[in-house]
Amino acid sequence: MKKLAFCLLALTALTANATIYECFRGGETVYTNKSGSNCRAMEVGKIGSYSPAKVKPSSDYSSPYLSSSSSSSKSSSGGIVRTSRSGTTSERIRPEVQLQRDNSRTGILKQELANEQQALALAQKNLADGKAANKDAATIAALEGAIRDRQENITALQKEISRM
Repeated sequence: MKKLAFCLLALTALTANATIYECFRGGETVYTNKSGSNCRAMEVGKIGSYSPAKVKPSSDYSSPYLSSSSSSSKSSSGGIVRTSRSGTTSERIRPEVQLQRDNSRTGILKQELANEQQALALAQKNLADGKAANKDAATIAALEGAIRDRQENITALQKEISRM
């Protein structure tokens, strides 16, 4: 019954400027656009009238990666260079900061690659042990699936590292 009331509320919300009533019938709450006994008008405000406030770019950045410039692309001590052309503002990362980020990312990817290679070696050992112990076909298939997953991860990581 509550789902029905919610559906009625949703349908009445689609009509502009409709008054919505909260009614109490048989111990349940019902929402409708028709007034009746045991009903009270609800104040829900104008539906669908949200408009976000305009965000003005701030010229006061406190981050060590950010830098301001008025109308050229000169850089200062931060990591982002802001440029302004014909009244629009764009931002870009300073090259030395981007290089530092790229080096950090490459290090993380290489560590992940090493972890995946170790996991692949362990998965291959588990498969060999499973075959030697005459495990059932489902177990062998799961072990082979684990090897395929590790190989796919290694390929993806190598591809990502090659893009750096």
